[in-house]
Amino acid sequence: MRIPRVIAVANQKGGTGKTLTAFELAMAFIARGLRVRLVDADPQSAALTAWLVACFPEGRRWTLTDVLMERCSLADATYPTAYVGLFMVVSAPDLGEVENSIEKPPGVESLLQYHLASEKDFDVTIIDSGPSLALPTVAALVAAHEVVVPVQAASGLDVKGAASLKTTIKKIQSRLNPELRIAATVLTDFEKSTLARTIGARMVKAFPGSLVVPARQSVRVGEAQLAMKPLRVFAPGTTTTLDYDLAAAVLLGQRVPPQRTAT
Repeated sequence: MRIPRVIAVANQKGGTGKTLTAFELAMAFIARGLRVRLVDADPQSAALTAWLVACFPEGRRWTLTDVLMERCSLADATYPTAYVGLFMVVSAPDLGEVENSIEKPPGVESLLQYHLASEKDFDVTIIDSGPSLALPTVAALVAAHEVVVPVQAASGLDVKGAASLKTTIKKIQSRLNPELRIAATVLTDFEKSTLARTIGARMVKAFPGSLVVPARQSVRVGEAQLAMKPLRVFAPGTTTTLDYDLAAAVLLGQRVPPQRTAT
């Protein structure tokens, strides 16, 4: 993976583990010495902004809405967090209103791409997309080089969401972003089962050439969310953390060492 890189985490269905995947991939990249920015492109109140707290200076707090409405640049809306090397662009409930605003600028779906094309401050920008094909999701896919698709390993419905996403990506590739590719599928809440193997096989068939990485189930994920901390900080060494380390390594094209015994 060349640097700088933009990764969209997307699936056209809610509850697939998009926010967890975006956050834990970011932390795994930071552990490898990279400088990472997370962009919350999901207007839902339970999204990334509620989990990861940005460190705002005194004065105006710019959000992704302000970027898309051209009230500020992406750099203006990027704030540090409590974790060294991790920065964030926050979301707000009014993000969902940008699409129908009569004041939205022309070509708004390409604004993130425009800002990111001229920036060199971050090694990786990860965009956490919403579950619907709304304007923020389209803007994320137009801006991205790669897509990571989280799919619950115990939910056949998530496969349908991924199939819808594949259709969307083909349209964006042909019209707005020919460089876009599906880099990986992350099988979230993974437990060994016939269903999980079937879903993994379908993802391989649907997205040939992409990676399929299982992220094992852990009760510590919910605990980390309640504590408003990344899993690798709240419960280092869990199986899920090790799995996201693996995902980050393979996305970077690095040699993957044998995994440690998880606690």
